[in-house]
Amino acid sequence: MKAYCERQGLSMRQIRFQFDRQPINETDTPAQLEMEDEDTIDVFQQQTGGVY
Repeated sequence: MKAYCERQGLSMRQIRFQFDRQPINETDTPAQLEMEDEDTIDVFQQQTGGVY
């Protein structure tokens, strides 16, 4: 997660990571998430605000 943010020039506070539609914590491991080969992690930019 940190390496991704560094490569993209982003702060960890700006980005959210998910696997199987569940948030990933910085301390989670692939084994804890039950990840397998070729699984992907989704990356989203944190957004503030909403619709009025």
